[in-house]
Amino acid sequence: MLLCCNETSMAPTRTQSARRRAKPPTGYNHKHQKDGNSIGAQFRENYKGVHDSAEPYHPRGRRVADPRGPGLTLKDLELVKALGRGSNGSVLLVRTRQSASLPGKLFALKAVSKKTLRQREDSTIPNDNSRERTALVALGWNAFICGLLETFHDDRNVYMMLEYSPCGSFDLLIDQEGPLPSGDALFYFANIVCGLEHMEKCGYVHRDLKPLNLLVGPDGYLMICDFGTAMPVPKDGELVDPAWWGNEGTPVFQAPESFEATDVRYGPAIDWWAAGITLFEMMTLQVPYEPSGRGRRGASTSLGDDVLALIRDGPYVWPPQFRVGRKLKDLVACLLLVNADERLGARGAAEVMAHPWLASVDWARMRRKWYLPPGRDFVAPPAADLRSFRKPVKKSWYPGLHFPDS
Repeated sequence: MLLCCNETSMAPTRTQSARRRAKPPTGYNHKHQKDGNSIGAQFRENYKGVHDSAEPYHPRGRRVADPRGPGLTLKDLELVKALGRGSNGSVLLVRTRQSASLPGKLFALKAVSKKTLRQREDSTIPNDNSRERTALVALGWNAFICGLLETFHDDRNVYMMLEYSPCGSFDLLIDQEGPLPSGDALFYFANIVCGLEHMEKCGYVHRDLKPLNLLVGPDGYLMICDFGTAMPVPKDGELVDPAWWGNEGTPVFQAPESFEATDVRYGPAIDWWAAGITLFEMMTLQVPYEPSGRGRRGASTSLGDDVLALIRDGPYVWPPQFRVGRKLKDLVACLLLVNADERLGARGAAEVMAHPWLASVDWARMRRKWYLPPGRDFVAPPAADLRSFRKPVKKSWYPGLHFPDS
């Protein structure tokens, strides 16, 4: 069928389409300005109880489910065994109970008595009774730091739940397999550098770095632990009492400025001295400044005086029975400079990373743990084997902790 020209359909033009305009509500006056107080009063009336209620506000009575599940409490943990005891408290191995949201998981639980914390309230060191917890919170999570997961308390103790490292301390590895080959020592020392680099960024100094405070993780990498002596790095121009930085730590790993109340610049150089001592021990099973006939694990004042006397007497000597490369010797010598301001690492971890002995390390890969650790079997014991461990502790020592039936 043919259409006439006047019957051809065309798109409506702008003038042909009727535009509907929204009508203002009845009584609306654009010249009237409402008072902000009246608007706020109306808002508070509509959302009454949002800020006043102890419970979180849920619109229309709906509660959003938390995908994380309920948090752990002290009663959700049962004791497996005691791992050790130090000057800042005891460390326990605990497992989550079957009633917990994640049953069967292993953690390290550090218990510090409230009596000990009360005694530190009179200390001249700022926040001495909460130094470790404050440091762990400030450091956050890092692959080379044994991190804090949760805190608890009961009538007797304050507890810190930490990551559990089932392979023991680096001190045990050195004693069993040392002296280490140069390649293995390079890998482990690079782990320590990554941990100290993170602490430097967060503004903290460990002050008791040693193989006993380095844990071997299940992946074969090291983690720094035990921050009971950690201190924040003083800011430029900040007045620091030298007594805060002395009389703590293990003498054979302490920097010389820690023994005396001197006007030196306290900071990360203390940890780099301890890192140099640790590297020396990896290669020789000895420490460079060890008084003859004295145990090097002690922390007595007389031992510290003997160590300081050895440092003042002159440079250390490498044992002749061990073959050590020239670059490695130079690194240790730069880390063990008596002058803290001239010591390698005093101006940042970057200058340690740039040392020729560490030139083969790709630090981006090391931070991501892309390197294969030295060929050792790092296998965590199965949970069934942990039940046979003896628990040499009393229930009265940890009243809030669950003890399984013996």
